[in-house]
Amino acid sequence: MSEGRYHPRVVGFFDRFVPRSQRTSRQVKAARAKEMSGELADAVDLYQEAGLPDEAARVLLMRADGERSAEKRIALLALAAYTAQSEDIKKKAAGRKAQVSFDVLRGRGGSFLKSEVLAVARELEEAGELEPAADAYALAGDADGEIRALTSAGAIDRLEERLRETEAATRDERDLELTLRKIADLDRTAERRAALELALAMLAKRDDERIADAARTIRAHLTRGPVVDLEIDGEPRRYALGAEVTVGRGDATIVVASRAASRKHLRVRRDPIEGLVAEDLDTRNGTLLAGARISGAIAVGDGLRLELGGEVLCVITPRPDGNVDVEVAGVAYVAPLGELMIDGWAVEHEAVRDESFVVLRSPAGAARPYLGDFQLAARVELCAGDEIRSSRGGPVRLRVPTAHAGTRSQEETMIYTRDRT
Repeated sequence: MSEGRYHPRVVGFFDRFVPRSQRTSRQVKAARAKEMSGELADAVDLYQEAGLPDEAARVLLMRADGERSAEKRIALLALAAYTAQSEDIKKKAAGRKAQVSFDVLRGRGGSFLKSEVLAVARELEEAGELEPAADAYALAGDADGEIRALTSAGAIDRLEERLRETEAATRDERDLELTLRKIADLDRTAERRAALELALAMLAKRDDERIADAARTIRAHLTRGPVVDLEIDGEPRRYALGAEVTVGRGDATIVVASRAASRKHLRVRRDPIEGLVAEDLDTRNGTLLAGARISGAIAVGDGLRLELGGEVLCVITPRPDGNVDVEVAGVAYVAPLGELMIDGWAVEHEAVRDESFVVLRSPAGAARPYLGDFQLAARVELCAGDEIRSSRGGPVRLRVPTAHAGTRSQEETMIYTRDRT
């Protein structure tokens, strides 16, 4: 048996001979001696054996004060609250435990569960630590709990400030919900440009993930152009929109990945005097017609079969409907060389700042189309999945596919052309 150490087993042996009052007195003296010498764990045991749980709890609180580890401090404070008989000591220990737990949660930054913070907030409130409880409720986003704790604490200034903040937050949330509904309504009626402008205006005032998600979703489904896949009266085709169509390796309407082609190699347009023409854009490798290099604009007539840079085949053929077929490297495009007219509506490509839109426009006097149950505005922006009808519930006149089907994308065309050359 080590010197100076109190052993409950030995005390138990002498219990048969020593009166209880003397034993208790001896245990208390031993406990205090241990406490004075800093042997607090032994002091706790002795106070417990002496039937003094509040003294044991007091020493546990002292041990918690000297503990560096937050987790051990929390454990000691929880044990003190469990050990004590006095409601005041229980409450004090529970409050200190909750405060340390709250400090630990705040120290994690944002990496905590809301349920953890709410549990600590309730512990603080039950322990009478009302203002810290209000802070914990605020961290958990529980405005009702925060206001209740501040009210109980009589913290009038903080309460008034919080009520003002709550009112402002409620107003902001109401404005946000209204904006989200407006964005959704504009999207339903195909007014995507207005929806994006509304989203950007709100994001400039407030960084909100729901608004950002709504804008991202619209952008992800926008039909960009100038090359676009459309189904008109059930016939899928790839259209090259614009008043003129250029073909080249880059910065062109139709892009091909051939080193023989210049960045902007060939232009197809309507000339007010000569009609439909194709012109080489002063390229290094030139454009060949029947093996001969062309210069400037030449009339398309009934059709042209050209070779860009002597390698990339380009066939241009007028259509009976006034549009033009342009086939480049085996991929067919329909070029309206102006507005693409469908049932009195016009489809055209527009670029605004960093945005690209395929616009459906109803000229003055033309019946406006329908998307689902909604009659559309005179000018709307098309998205993947749109089905446009002349009347509510009528047959689909114009459909924007959700994915390319039966035709190659611009990227696929570039790979196809590169492999052939």
